[in-house]
Amino acid sequence: MKQGVSPLRVIFLLLFVSLCHEGKSFADFKACERAIKKLAIHGPGPQALASSLYRIESRSSQGSLLDIQEAASPQTIKEHNREIKEALREPLIGDFQGRQKAITQKEADTFVKNMAKHPVNGTERESNYDPEECFGFCFGRASLIHHEAIQRNIEPEAIRKIWAVGSLENEKWHFHVSTILKAQGRGTWWATDTIYKSAISVETWMNRMERSSDDGRLMFFVTDPRRFSVYSPQFYTGLDLLGDGQSDYYNGYFRDYFEFTLKKKTPKLSH
Repeated sequence: MKQGVSPLRVIFLLLFVSLCHEGKSFADFKACERAIKKLAIHGPGPQALASSLYRIESRSSQGSLLDIQEAASPQTIKEHNREIKEALREPLIGDFQGRQKAITQKEADTFVKNMAKHPVNGTERESNYDPEECFGFCFGRASLIHHEAIQRNIEPEAIRKIWAVGSLENEKWHFHVSTILKAQGRGTWWATDTIYKSAISVETWMNRMERSSDDGRLMFFVTDPRRFSVYSPQFYTGLDLLGDGQSDYYNGYFRDYFEFTLKKKTPKLSH
């Protein structure tokens, strides 16, 4: 993964490469700038940094999550997971500046259903982007739902990623990830994981992941949603997601998503 950058630069890299595609000239630069202003992600306020989730993240998820899980003792994993579950029940802290700070299950279901039927995640996803099933693209769907949530005016503090790290499904996978969104009127979050037909509470998601664990050593991490990889804490970069214009590690998955999505006007949620 590449060096992390600021949220504004993240959006610039994604939109500039997506909108200023081959066949378009630098006359599109102003259009990129306008799109950046609309989609620029504001980080949490200073008060939010005092939350338990941030405290746990700063202590335990700054390197490779795989390395951290592998080195942890069963007792450390058990205690860490207990802390995560307790922290997820806490209310948000911070100044939300008019953005939506929590959503209903119906609204959370919208993210799952829209992403499941999006062209890059439809029935041809494997043949187009992952013919040898090397990627799985859970990290891709989580990143795209994060982008959709920002477009729909959800407070960045109400968006996280949750990672289940360890051996899963007879060693088929070594991690799974979902974007989670703060639930309205409940002390929980919604997991917007498209392997399920609708959004589920983060507690239900964690329980299902634990049942899929091969050895009972599954370790959960809740991180800043801009974290792209299980291997590194760095945020998204255009080079990581879209390649260098000559090669694309993800076979056009992210490029096609942004090319399709940025042509549409994404509505805000209902309230």
